[in-house]
Order: sequence, then C-alpha cells, then structure tokens
Amino acid sequence: MRKILLVAFLLFNFSVYAQENLSHMVPAKVKHGSLLIGGTLSASAYKTTKELHLPLGAEEGTNILASLRTKNGYFIDHDFAVGLVVSLEHESFSTAVEEGEDKKFRRTMLLFGPFTRYYLDNGVFGELSLEVGLLNFSNGQKTNLFQGGLGIGYAHFINEKIALEPILSFRYFREWEGDKSNVTLGPMLGFGVQAYIWRKRAHVIKEAL
Repeated sequence: MRKILLVAFLLFNFSVYAQENLSHMVPAKVKHGSLLIGGTLSASAYKTTKELHLPLGAEEGTNILASLRTKNGYFIDHDFAVGLVVSLEHESFSTAVEEGEDKKFRRTMLLFGPFTRYYLDNGVFGELSLEVGLLNFSNGQKTNLFQGGLGIGYAHFINEKIALEPILSFRYFREWEGDKSNVTLGPMLGFGVQAYIWRKRAHVIKEAL
C-alpha cells in the first residue's frame, strides 16, 4: 500500500512540474513574457503577369522568389506572440520572347511590418504577417509595395531554446504606381531557426537575489 501511495505521489509531482513549464515547452507550450529571435529562408516559383515598367504592355512569365526574413517577437500571452518581421527578397522574372530567347528582370526588395503567432500544445503554430516597402529607381520613379502572408508551421526543438521550423504559407504581394499594379498570389515553402528565451519564475528570481 505504501509503495502504491509513493508511486501516486511521484506521478502527481511530475504532472504538476510538467504543467508549470519552468523553462521549456512541455510540450511546445510557450510562457507569457518569453522572447522569440531568429529568421526564415523561403522560396517560391509560379506563373504571373506583370505590367509595371513594361512599355510594350503586360507580359506573362515565370516568377522565382527567394526571401530571407528576420522575426523577433514577444509573447504577450501564453502561446501568443507579436513582433517585427524584416524581409530581404530577391526576385527574378523571365518571359519568353521571339526566337526562343528569355527576357529576364531581377531586383531586390526590403519590406518590414508586424507579425503574430499562436502555438498549439503539439508544436504546430499559425502565423500572420503584414509588410510594406518602397522601391526607388534612379529615374525618380517610386513603386509602393505591400505583402501579406498566412502560414502554418511546426516548431521542432533540438534543445530547450533552439527550434527548427518548417513553414508553408500563402503569400499575397501587390506593387503599384499610379493606376498600374502587379498582384502575385501563391504558396511559399520556408525553413527557419528560432531561439526562444524563456521567462523565469518569479520565486526563482527572488532566490537568486
């Protein structure tokens, strides 16, 4: 009987410890007050139509995009983070012309804006981001940029603070100048590395003083 009571007591203590989540995700549960620092590398390729800066009219072609994004956030509630995302994006657009040749355009863009994340207990998270930017050309032209993304990912922890995060997102991108605009819609596949700086318990901090 004593052995049964001892085992029950140990199991109860373990359960309480797991639910308290002192310094890591058990499982994948992030405490309020924690910090999120890291970034994501994403890529996509799809068919699109462009009409900006093309004097002969709209052209259809293939758009290839590579994006490096830094994401730094703060957990304002358990499992819910808000923060700032900064994206450095390199885009290549190619379209077929006469005699089987391809005409290519390349450019690099910088965008920034807020993002939010919400985590489930199993490590799956949803993410929403909204970004703006501005392209300046040497001839004085300016193009406004807007980008929105909605994605789902998974945080796989290789230790208490570092997570590897594959993410699949849907991207909406719009650039406009006057009454002309380009709109791009499509999926993006990304892979990120994030560091989670955990909040300490209040009484642990007091014990260290």
